[in-house]
Amino acid sequence: MHLNTLAGRGYSDLTQYPVFPWVLSDYESEKLDLSNPKSFRKLEKPMGCQTQEGQEEFRKRYETWDDPEVPKFHYGSHYSSAGIVLFYLLRLPPFSVENQKLQGGQFDHADRLFNSIRDTWLSASGKGNTSDVKELIPEFFYIPEFLENRFNLDLGEKQSGEKVGDVLLPPWAKGSAREFIRKHREALESDFVSENLHHWIDLIFGYKQRGKEAEEAANVFYHYTYEGSVDIDSVTDPAMKASILAQINHFGQTPKQLFLKPHVKRRSDRRIPHPLKHSSHLVPYEIRKSSSAITQIVTVHEKILLAGTNCLLKPTTYNKYVAWGFPDRSLRFMSYDQDRLLSTHENLHGGSQIQCAGASHDGQILVTGADDGLLCVWRISKDGPRVLQHLQLENALCGHTATITCLHVSQPYMLILSGSDDCTVIVWDLSSLVFVRQLPEFPVPISALYVNDLTGEIMTAAGILLAVWSINGDCLAVINTSQLPSDSILSVTSCTFSDWQDTNWYVTGHQSGAVKVWQMVHCSSQASASSKFTSSSTGGLNLGDKVPEYRLLLHKVLKFHKHPVTSLHLTSDLKQLLSGDSDGHLLSWTLPDQSLMASSNQG
Repeated sequence: MHLNTLAGRGYSDLTQYPVFPWVLSDYESEKLDLSNPKSFRKLEKPMGCQTQEGQEEFRKRYETWDDPEVPKFHYGSHYSSAGIVLFYLLRLPPFSVENQKLQGGQFDHADRLFNSIRDTWLSASGKGNTSDVKELIPEFFYIPEFLENRFNLDLGEKQSGEKVGDVLLPPWAKGSAREFIRKHREALESDFVSENLHHWIDLIFGYKQRGKEAEEAANVFYHYTYEGSVDIDSVTDPAMKASILAQINHFGQTPKQLFLKPHVKRRSDRRIPHPLKHSSHLVPYEIRKSSSAITQIVTVHEKILLAGTNCLLKPTTYNKYVAWGFPDRSLRFMSYDQDRLLSTHENLHGGSQIQCAGASHDGQILVTGADDGLLCVWRISKDGPRVLQHLQLENALCGHTATITCLHVSQPYMLILSGSDDCTVIVWDLSSLVFVRQLPEFPVPISALYVNDLTGEIMTAAGILLAVWSINGDCLAVINTSQLPSDSILSVTSCTFSDWQDTNWYVTGHQSGAVKVWQMVHCSSQASASSKFTSSSTGGLNLGDKVPEYRLLLHKVLKFHKHPVTSLHLTSDLKQLLSGDSDGHLLSWTLPDQSLMASSNQG
């Protein structure tokens, strides 16, 4: 995505939308084998040359081209254009409306719509269609909703009489758009693609984009698609200018050339063993004893910072913290190192007591929740040379009918998540500060919340009930985590490692002192079917007729804490799991050297 940005491509311009590669060629197997090179697309070749027949056809066109006014080209169409973007995203508003506009107010003929991943691959890879060489868009790797006809759009019927609905997925996706995205992302991050992606970069952004190298690679497109190929300001004929602009806008633009030399091959680093995946080897070490309960753990530059009861560490430097719960019902800013009072703010919730708080990653927004059921969103600002913090009320969010018990702010996904004693969880928009949705009602009050800033997945805990949700409110998995109703979940976290590998791992901290590690697997998997820890029950959560398509499997129970586990933190480098309890004990769970080596060889 960084290369797309550097080449001037972004989501705000359909004619210069980010371009991503087809990475797979296997859309027919029941099981996707990422260890087999034949499962992958030929990344060193353009889409038109994925087959020998296609390559011969396009090279023949280039060699026999004879027009003194139009330079030679292999492809008259392009791999990225506004039409291609709208072709892929026709099920997703507002692109569905734009798609209709492109087709004169209605959808194209049903047989020409985006119906099947397999058929689209066969068409684009040169198998029987020399006018189609399209690549993919980023949505194929992170947003399953674009593959589903969730808005019941009338997309017509094919000649066979089949009504067009959701996109037909490969057998290995098990009928799940989310599972397709997960495996497709796994393929993008696989060893084979990592070792060969530089070839595709050479074609799209690099030295094979133009000139002799492009000719030899069969990678030459119509000349108007290249930046600088025509000085549009020098064209005086209005009709000609309009024609050129129409061609550029509708038939695609080649990205800005970023590299004039071959792109280096990605360095294959040894993959860090996942501490949750290998949690049976984790060894606990007590690294600190605090004087009060630990409710927040933050790691900054290898330093571990802690917050106690009714406290919140303030981003981005974390040299200050916010405290509440005082008899005067005030909120106070304190210095972390010296516990020095910096500023006091009274009557933030009238006569109500603040119960919890959250902050945006940039440290500019503070959200407070009180026993009056209100969420107040404050903008933090400084006044003059002194470090006094000023709070300006941006909005008060009304939706809960009882005390706010917990909240979480996710700036990457621009949302606020709030839980309450009224057994509800509400999602709010951090940008517009309005209600987005309420999750189905829980059987008991909400005890912990977490938003994964990488995947957007939401974790909710209510008593012993753990549920994982998509950012759009779909319940992915739910389970009762204990046979003891008193063993409530007090803290939750999940993996946010940067390469999206093994993000389906979750951790819960319990009233009993147990730390439990969970893996989320698709219901069709063998692990799900054979596990004795699976549960088809929704644990009292009312999901209507919707059935979660994933299950949570208990992977390991980590026992060492003698007190309730009130805070969890998985370091971003995946080297340790940190857990804090109500008596102030901070533990580090790490893989010992011998386990590290063994698990590295396994994974």
